[in-house]
Amino acid sequence: MWFLMLVLALIIIAAQAMLWRLQRRLLTNLQVSQARVQALEETVRRITVGQTTKKTDASHAVHDTGDGGFKVLSRPTEESEEKENRYRRARVLAESGRDACYIASACQIGEEEAELLIRLNNRPS
Repeated sequence: MWFLMLVLALIIIAAQAMLWRLQRRLLTNLQVSQARVQALEETVRRITVGQTTKKTDASHAVHDTGDGGFKVLSRPTEESEEKENRYRRARVLAESGRDACYIASACQIGEEEAELLIRLNNRPS
């Protein structure tokens, strides 16, 4: 009987030692994983800040002052917004199936540009 108790005690001690080692390994893995997550979060934060800065920089337009200098405008000029709206409208007309001549006259763009928009709209996806 004492022999059986001794064997059970040794099994329990061995199991506790294995569990202790497993716990240490898991804690080490957890610390490594937490460090990786922090590094990834920092990288994402830097990328996000970099993209916000790039978007802010890209939203500035450069305008020729005519005297050999340039000035940076905080917003795109009305002319560039109007041009963008013309091309947006031309794209919509091309998608609706209008011909190049009509698109060119309606949107005040060149007929070649209108033909290009039509060809881009008709290309297979």
